[in-house]
Amino acid sequence: MKNQTSKFLPLLLVYILFFMWGFIWNMFNVLATFFQESFNLSNTQVSFGTSLSFLAFFLMSYPAKIIIGKFGTQKAIALGAAVTGVGLLIFYPASVAESYNIFLIGLFVLFTGVTILQTVCNPYVGISGKPKNRAARINFAQGVGAIGAALTAPLAGWFILKLYGDDIFGGIKIFYLLIAGVFFLLAFLVIVVNMPPNPTEEKQKSVAISFKPGGAFKHRHFVIGFIIMFVYMGAEAILYQLMTPYFKEVGQIGNAKAVQLSSIIFYGLMAGRLLGAWAMTKIDPAKILGSFALIAALLVITSMVAGGTVGIYAITAIGFFISIMFASIFALATKGLGKDTNEASSFVIMAISGGFFIPLLFGVTADYFSLSASLIVVVIPLLATSAYGFFYKRIINYNDN
Repeated sequence: MKNQTSKFLPLLLVYILFFMWGFIWNMFNVLATFFQESFNLSNTQVSFGTSLSFLAFFLMSYPAKIIIGKFGTQKAIALGAAVTGVGLLIFYPASVAESYNIFLIGLFVLFTGVTILQTVCNPYVGISGKPKNRAARINFAQGVGAIGAALTAPLAGWFILKLYGDDIFGGIKIFYLLIAGVFFLLAFLVIVVNMPPNPTEEKQKSVAISFKPGGAFKHRHFVIGFIIMFVYMGAEAILYQLMTPYFKEVGQIGNAKAVQLSSIIFYGLMAGRLLGAWAMTKIDPAKILGSFALIAALLVITSMVAGGTVGIYAITAIGFFISIMFASIFALATKGLGKDTNEASSFVIMAISGGFFIPLLFGVTADYFSLSASLIVVVIPLLATSAYGFFYKRIINYNDN
């Protein structure tokens, strides 16, 4: 009983962290239209807010691997939570100065912390149980994060946009101080608990960090999975964080209504990840990934063609179908890598930086054409993800030949 208790609390804290970074992940979507109106931003400038947050994954994912190797899993998790808290605190002076540039600095620091957390927590959850259910466990953890993301719009939207509707910058100051406090508390709790060791980390202690060919890059399914994660995360960033302006344009609705509708994506995300965690114990994760990505692509095409109310609800339905994609790509790309698992994990997390590059392309396309036309930037990565799922067995079998 004592052993079970000693494992329960650390894993509970990790799942709470999944919830909390899911919650803050969607914050920019709540504030995007407010920032656009307050600072008179173009679509490209708004997209840069989303993109900058993902730049942290490109710049910090491999340093996060070094941090894990130097300090170990437990201290790395605590550091990630603390850095996230610091990023949230920067929103206070940004609100006082009413400066978009300072907000961007806060976003970068915040997502630097999230990068560390993603890099260390996903593989840690992955090894905490039977290998055959690895994808299901990661999906469940991401589902917990999706619950947090689903609550962002109703809670943060209500607090900042409604409760402080006459002083939105004041609402941002108070709300972000509260959330920062939660992350600092979690960092402290992670440090003081007795966390079970990460066996993968033990195997990696003597392995040199290297960008040279070999290691994870000798595995074809990892290399292709890395590319797929890069382009897919760009599409996901657009769908999660830039749909409020799109809903306003195609539906001719106000900011509060657009934020409310965008939150529906996260309800589908939450349901899909929790159901997906169960489904992946019964069905081949690669087949689920291929099918769901194809349906998501068709829904985006429907929104582009139909527009209006149909276009809005076609996008909101996507949440369910993209729900399993991050965890599935992560699990499939890092499957069966043994001592190369941690290195591969850090590179796959680095691929989240697609959320920096792809939304910028979306914003430029929207400024030159329209928000509807720019959704083609979402369709192509979804089709590529579908192909990865459907052809995964052929790709991974290549490694054995």
